[in-house]
Amino acid sequence: MARLTIQDLQQMKRDGKKIAAGVSYEANMARMFERAGVHLLSVGDSLSRAFLGYTNPLDYKIEEMLTFGGAVARVAERAAVSIDVPDSVLLGGPKEMERVARIIKETIPNADMIKVDIREREEELIDEVEAVIAAGLQAYPQIGFEYVAGGSMHDTAQDMEQTLKWAEEVVKRGASMIDLTMVSKDIYAAVCKAVDIPVIGGQSGSESDGKIYVGYAITGYTEGVLNGDASPDAAVRSMYTVIEEAVKAVHDNNWS
Repeated sequence: MARLTIQDLQQMKRDGKKIAAGVSYEANMARMFERAGVHLLSVGDSLSRAFLGYTNPLDYKIEEMLTFGGAVARVAERAAVSIDVPDSVLLGGPKEMERVARIIKETIPNADMIKVDIREREEELIDEVEAVIAAGLQAYPQIGFEYVAGGSMHDTAQDMEQTLKWAEEVVKRGASMIDLTMVSKDIYAAVCKAVDIPVIGGQSGSESDGKIYVGYAITGYTEGVLNGDASPDAAVRSMYTVIEEAVKAVHDNNWS
């Protein structure tokens, strides 16, 4: 079975079909997403917090991104693959973005796109979109507003105007898809109607062209879940129970 291309995802929008995307940081989660039928695997820069334990995003290194992005791309059999870059790359300017994009293209042959997070920094970082394209990969800008857990969606007339402005601008710059975050359903719907490339997001509903799910979040695979009132079927609860019982058996000198 041939891997999907970004052109295939764009055709899905024209055909009115929804795009399922999964954020994955490693091979096993990527394989599970593929088994479930996602169309796009995205190696998010959130892996620096979720899996690498960094508290400062600038500590996340290009070499680490290549290792984890390579793992996901290596096992992708059907889905297209997008790679996020560390924030330090974006802050380095368009030439640095192009340099790193070329490294990704050479090092991770299955990478189709690079996500360029320009949320709330569009004026400053818009040239990075074209830098990715100049390196021979497709650009997937993230626009809208910074994610705030439990926060309200942006929904003012000014929010609508600004989001539409930058959606149309990234299309002019050659973007292939858009990741739109923290806006209302009305803004999602307006942006999807205004541009001819797919617009998906983590907070979107059926008014958008698709939905992004973060694998570790939807399965409850995070240690912090153990401190709260998460669903009893969260993955981390069953995993921790197995670990706790195994360690207890050693403490009690009672393992086989």
